[in-house]
Amino acid sequence: MDAETAETLEPYHQEIGRLALEAADESATKLLVYAEMDADGLTADLFFDDPEAPDDIRYRLCPPMLESIIEAHWDAARQLDPKGEWATMSYVIEDGGFRVTLQYPEEIDEHEDEDISDRRPAAVAAVFGPGLVDYSRPGA
Repeated sequence: MDAETAETLEPYHQEIGRLALEAADESATKLLVYAEMDADGLTADLFFDDPEAPDDIRYRLCPPMLESIIEAHWDAARQLDPKGEWATMSYVIEDGGFRVTLQYPEEIDEHEDEDISDRRPAAVAAVFGPGLVDYSRPGA
């Protein structure tokens, strides 16, 4: 990502982080927003650790405002460069900072047999390692 693109997208990154932290449990020390954009639209999920149960990963649906900002990020990236139209976003908050990893459609096509049900668990494991995701309270 060039400097101009990074500067243009920085406000989106800041707002995604703010809204994600607001939606997660305040005791979380590591957080992942995983989003996919395809022909059916956006899907976005929030995963975070539970310091009281280190082997557990909590799950929440992304609130509508967070989904809106993620979609606005996608649109802004696409307007800056038609090749900037990402397919997946992994936004990780950890150790007082954040990192954003984008995967583009041509990278997804390399693994045609995969869909979100394959990619999402792999993204969660890449951030949290092996663990049990608690899907019991997605709207909590």
